[in-house]
Amino acid sequence: MASGLLGLDALALDNLNQDEQAWDALVNEFDAYRTHWQRRGVLPMLREVMAQRHLAENLLASPGGERRLTDVMHLGELLQEAAAQQDSEHALVRWLAQQVAQPNRQSDNQQLRLESDRHLVQVMTIHKSKGLEFDLVWLPFVGNFRQQQQVLYHDRQTFQALLDLNANEESIAWAEEERLAEDLRLLYVALTRSVYHCSIGIAPLFLGTRKKQGETDLHRSALGYLVQAGQAGDAACLLESLQQLATGDIKLDLVDVPDEQPWRPQTTAMVELAAKHFSRRMQDFWRVTSYTGLQQGGVGMQELLPRLDVDAAGEQATEPAPQLTPHTFPRGAAPGTFLHSLFETLDFTQPLD
Repeated sequence: MASGLLGLDALALDNLNQDEQAWDALVNEFDAYRTHWQRRGVLPMLREVMAQRHLAENLLASPGGERRLTDVMHLGELLQEAAAQQDSEHALVRWLAQQVAQPNRQSDNQQLRLESDRHLVQVMTIHKSKGLEFDLVWLPFVGNFRQQQQVLYHDRQTFQALLDLNANEESIAWAEEERLAEDLRLLYVALTRSVYHCSIGIAPLFLGTRKKQGETDLHRSALGYLVQAGQAGDAACLLESLQQLATGDIKLDLVDVPDEQPWRPQTTAMVELAAKHFSRRMQDFWRVTSYTGLQQGGVGMQELLPRLDVDAAGEQATEPAPQLTPHTFPRGAAPGTFLHSLFETLDFTQPLD
């Protein structure tokens, strides 16, 4: 209870020591945690402890609490995964102690996780961004739209959903109006997610395979409807409308037309290579030869062995003859056979001479 995770101070611990009912209530609480562990697993039990003891709030209020909270949740996931391969709670505790003593630094699931992804680039749809807030927002394709595939709209009097199978012009206009209204609501969500900066991509939009000249289809999208006031126009009309809006905090940046020339690597002049000139004199006084070559070349043994004492080469030191005793008797198979032959012929019943 006095650990950094639960965080009870000395006064709270002393009150538990003095109040027997509070101590019994604490024991019953942790007994319920153990039952929860056995029935549902270690991770649900950990979440129950965090909810009852307000561990997340306490950790986040302390320095480095976000890092510690991420590690606790990561540890709970690892224990929940390892519990499927262990026999009991005690085996899982031993597994955890072994992993702490001998960590596997090459394992992906034991790498530190990021405590927060708010500093990373996040790619998401407009629907998922509802209720969220970001420092910087980029909307590169917000000028696009999807055409209404079915003539589905709501009656203007009864507000009932209707599907016009005949697809007359009035029904198509009402369905297109409702589609544009929904796109405008989504565009509002997208434009209001940023805190400091929002970049919007817009271009003359042509649907289908028709010729990319003349009036565009951008005015049918939510962004084009706002920029061009719902009026159809060509690329020049779009540029004029954007220039009128580029005042105050709104800045207009035009994208340069890409070069039609294919990319080619830069050619650099090749450096002429040459071998380095050798100017040092070679010392070639040594030779590789043989004993026969030395004899044929007229080199005598006296020149090869100048330090040998030739006069004393034939002299050998005379060693004294060994004394014949039982301890100096020769060893080997032949002396052994000789001794056995003597023992076979000798009569040991006769007295010694």
